[in-house]
Amino acid sequence: MLVLLSVGAWAQQKTMTMRIDDMHCRKCADRITAKLVEQTSVDSIRVSLGKHCVTVRYNEGEITPDSIRAIVTHAGYTPVSYCECGKGDYGYFLIPAEQATPETIAKAKAIKGVKDANTNARRKSLAVKYHTDVLTADQLLAALQQAGIQAVLPKPHVCKEEDKNK
Repeated sequence: MLVLLSVGAWAQQKTMTMRIDDMHCRKCADRITAKLVEQTSVDSIRVSLGKHCVTVRYNEGEITPDSIRAIVTHAGYTPVSYCECGKGDYGYFLIPAEQATPETIAKAKAIKGVKDANTNARRKSLAVKYHTDVLTADQLLAALQQAGIQAVLPKPHVCKEEDKNK
């Protein structure tokens, strides 16, 4: 007897991983997960708080990676997409809200050694993926500032929800 299985639905499933440096606690992860769960085209979500990563399995014909990143951004966080957690280094910087523009992203991406960049006006942040064999973290910060981006390192995160539980 020959049994045929339909693989059409499996063939449409894709996975993407996002590094979200400003996701620091379980409340942050819950906010992001809640927004993604609203999408019927999202099949599963895996969160790694230790690595600041969210992995999303989704139906390719129903939603795009750009749409998924937009959902996370709308939730108030700064996603940086990449293939696997731990590959490459990421810099997370605070910038003035008025600099959270496509021009700032273009300036950051023009820096030698930068792979990707993303801004978030609400969080006043800039996330940058870069090659550590080309730039150190200090060199990246200096290069951003030299490019006219008013980037500074953030202070350690203290979540207001975490404070309420103490």
